[in-house]
Amino acid sequence: MRDDDVDRDAPPIVVGAATAGSVPVPFLAVYAVMFIVHGRFHPVVPPDITSTQDGEFVAGIIALVLFLVSFVAVIWLLNGTRRWPFVIVQLAVLAGAVDLVVDDTRGGGITAVVIGAAAVVALVLASLPQSAVYVSRASETSAR
Repeated sequence: MRDDDVDRDAPPIVVGAATAGSVPVPFLAVYAVMFIVHGRFHPVVPPDITSTQDGEFVAGIIALVLFLVSFVAVIWLLNGTRRWPFVIVQLAVLAGAVDLVVDDTRGGGITAVVIGAAAVVALVLASLPQSAVYVSRASETSAR
């Protein structure tokens, strides 16, 4: 355990970035469960987002992996461990949200706009100097 683990609080900028970056995480968890259940345990006709039950299952597994990656990236940012995985995840979230907003056939709607806006806020806050200093201090401390 590092000496500063107990006393070291994340600055408000980092907390704000993590909060905004957490917006898609519950959606991914719900989609993972829903698609896995619809693909393996309680098939629906027609399938929700693919043309087969196996496709639904695979979509659920992908959503589960994205959930885990997003969750870990937020935790790493809050702990001051790593910032770039968080930024990469937020860029991917923003790209997905833009795709949903641009393509009317996918039914993105207001949810995609909110998730996209949250990703922009998370990216801006994670890019501020206070975030970089917080993460670099954590890596300097752990290197000692």
